[in-house]
Amino acid sequence: MTRIIQLTDTHIVPPPKKVSEVLDTYSLFEQAIEKIKQDLPKLGQIDGIVVTGDISDHGDVASYEGFKQVIERLAIPYHVIPGNHDLRSSMHQCFGEMIDVNQSEEINWVAHFHDIDLVGLDTVIPGSGGGRLSPSTLQFLASSLDKSSDRPALIAMHHPPFESGIQFMDAIGLEGVNELHEILTNTQRDVRIICGHLHNSIVCSVGGKTVMSSPATASSFVTDHRQDAPVGFTQNTGGYMLHEWNNGFRSTYLSLAESGQLFPF
Repeated sequence: MTRIIQLTDTHIVPPPKKVSEVLDTYSLFEQAIEKIKQDLPKLGQIDGIVVTGDISDHGDVASYEGFKQVIERLAIPYHVIPGNHDLRSSMHQCFGEMIDVNQSEEINWVAHFHDIDLVGLDTVIPGSGGGRLSPSTLQFLASSLDKSSDRPALIAMHHPPFESGIQFMDAIGLEGVNELHEILTNTQRDVRIICGHLHNSIVCSVGGKTVMSSPATASSFVTDHRQDAPVGFTQNTGGYMLHEWNNGFRSTYLSLAESGQLFPF
């Protein structure tokens, strides 16, 4: 069995700064890590953590160093991929020992666990809120999947390869989904795709594979499919995901809110 925690969209800014003059994302991340520490005894052995982008709000080195100080309180190996708020150059500087495996600017990597491969994909278009699976990233994915026919693969990216119905987020969606669909359709491996970006939990399918977005630690986006839906975030408590392989995938949403009283049946 392999168990991997997914965190996303921490949007760290160094204290005392706040995102949009409202969100103290550093403190929110500290609170999230403390909640996860409380949850760990109930979850079983955790093999790793993957953080699916927008680690920083501005891509500055100070925010990544702050992120590292907090997440390392869990003492669990972790892996990172960039989101549209991140800067590759700063990430290479701060996480170079874990991400600079293919000697390219794009941050694509594979981490091998006992019975599963975790594949991290870079969907960043520098200077843009939208994302793209570049030809080199698509080739990296196809090559990585071709190296085995029987090991399951958990594919992590920032931008979702589906329309969410949240209009202002779909406007900064992902290019290259048709090519991704073809790769997923052709692979014989058992695959699950996970992503962030939406500050919301949504489950879809692409290329016959299940794909899901994780809630964020920094803020939440409202499910509002109206064309004139207001643009913005709420301070509703977010969450994280636990992805497990045990002769099949199981993905569980966990809230960062404190648990209420437990009543016996």
